[in-house]
Amino acid sequence: MALLRGIPIFGHREPPRGDVESSSPGSGANVRLHRVTRGWPMGRGRRAGTVAAVEDVTLSITPGQAVAFAGPSGSGKSTLLRLASAQDRPDTGSVVADGVRLEALSSRQATRFRRRIGVVSHDSRLMSALTAVENIMFPLLYQKVSFDPYERALHVLDAVGLAERAAAEVSDLSDGERQRVVLARALANRPRLVIADEPAAGLDHRAATEVLDLLKRMTGTYGMTLLLSTTDDAVAARCPRVVRLREGVVVDDTTADTGPAARDAARHWIKRSAPVF
Repeated sequence: MALLRGIPIFGHREPPRGDVESSSPGSGANVRLHRVTRGWPMGRGRRAGTVAAVEDVTLSITPGQAVAFAGPSGSGKSTLLRLASAQDRPDTGSVVADGVRLEALSSRQATRFRRRIGVVSHDSRLMSALTAVENIMFPLLYQKVSFDPYERALHVLDAVGLAERAAAEVSDLSDGERQRVVLARALANRPRLVIADEPAAGLDHRAATEVLDLLKRMTGTYGMTLLLSTTDDAVAARCPRVVRLREGVVVDDTTADTGPAARDAARHWIKRSAPVF
């Protein structure tokens, strides 16, 4: 048995057995929001009231679909992602993700649900005391997985082009490399649902393009459902479905051409350099 900074981990010959298995290709999660409203308190005393972050939103997202939530800051994009990932609860309405009614979960159940999904955001943090590969392994140690955490961490690092940086300390990584480690960590257990809140914000154009390309290809290769938020129309256009919000309300919901020619083009794009892990 090996150790990660004093924490025991199993080698690949003796993986721990449990009820959380890695997903197979094409096994994305469904997400349904029905008449969802979430507001925040505003003002004090007689002027106290509530401002709606999202209001009466109904959406249905099919397994394996990539959806961009687009709109200006404060339009409700991040609130919808938080609701879909059990990080928040609606005031009214219901949210069902991967067959689970999220507003009915206890705090402990919500935590367990979040371990089943992948979350990437512009402000995701890595543990500075650990190396790149250890940052990916660490969350897996708290899950009952049927694979070797160390081997999977190495494979997913290779998939994001950082195999040679596995032993690097976080402080030695560039901003783009750190965000690729964040992406690798989120996808290491091949989740059925991936939540990406402004995943490339703050990166230069080249680094942002690399992160977004990897995110789209890796989720597409394994059929993961991807929910992404952005203020950038060019980023939104990378997804075949774009839901536009303004002041907490859906103002447009557009799906790109999904005919045979479009599907063939998408498969060619994914297979062009699809990472495998």
